[in-house]
Amino acid sequence: MFNRQEQQALLSLTAALFVGSLVAVGDWFWPAVSEDFRVIPRAVEPPSLLEVAIERQGPISLNYATAVELIELPGVGTKTAALIVDFRGKRGPFERVEQLLQIKGIGLRTLEKLRPLLKIE
Repeated sequence: MFNRQEQQALLSLTAALFVGSLVAVGDWFWPAVSEDFRVIPRAVEPPSLLEVAIERQGPISLNYATAVELIELPGVGTKTAALIVDFRGKRGPFERVEQLLQIKGIGLRTLEKLRPLLKIE
């Protein structure tokens, strides 16, 4: 009557129909499960890794921070971090956070962002 390939196709279609019927019956018996599901947009932005680290350890020491740690600060990229480390190496430790203004790429706005994240030791 049906060859082997046709039998397998018929069996697959019957199985798909059976599974679909089970899903429909499940929706009919338990409608609240699928109706309660909805995507809720994020109300709060998750904290950055830097913010989490600062909460745990406090501000970063400007005189002991590595270039990798400095890169994590807002407004500080690889070049600026290298300039900070170089400045520290040539002129000695920072005495005030305001000395960052002497570094190319750090202006008043960036300094104000960095001020609460840094400490002088």
